Amino acid sequence: MEDLSTQARSLGATAAVIIPAHALVVEDRFAAMCAAPHRCPSYGLAPGCPPHTMHPSAFRQQVQTYQQILVFKIDAPVADLTGEKRVALARTIHRIAATLEQEARRRGLARALGLAAGSCKELFCAAEEACVVLHKQQPCLHPDLARPSISGLGVNFAALAQIAGWPFDKIEPDKATNSESAMGLMAGLILLT
Repeated sequence: MEDLSTQARSLGATAAVIIPAHALVVEDRFAAMCAAPHRCPSYGLAPGCPPHTMHPSAFRQQVQTYQQILVFKIDAPVADLTGEKRVALARTIHRIAATLEQEARRRGLARALGLAAGSCKELFCAAEEACVVLHKQQPCLHPDLARPSISGLGVNFAALAQIAGWPFDKIEPDKATNSESAMGLMAGLILLT
């Protein structure tokens, strides 16, 4: 597993750690935040986002069948995480998650499952009128990159960061404008058997 952590860093992750799968905190309220009160612009637009993705209760049960989780992050200025560079950072998180998932499967971990921050519709199919999976029942246009949303499955990111030993504060809108040096992070993970 340490090889996968090293590979995550070689792909652009700032840090990567292995945690026990049972430590992952999954709560319905985080997936519910995608819909209300401040509806995510990607809500309902992708198979990896609510209401189309797995419900957090089903995901909690699925997580129980795994042994370990490789969690990785990219540290970035808050201004980048809330500005124009956010999409590129989220694409990188998806690329790392997809690559690590594929590598884990190549090593015999057939049930490896990658999750990433952000909606695949926004990141990879923004130019498409609608998701071809949802609206045309066709295969995903980017199966080697797109991964389900961490938030959409109900992962408590603050708890995850704490377990990983990473400082984390919720990004407030005024932080990005008040301090050019304020830092934040974006993360992904791979469920491993």
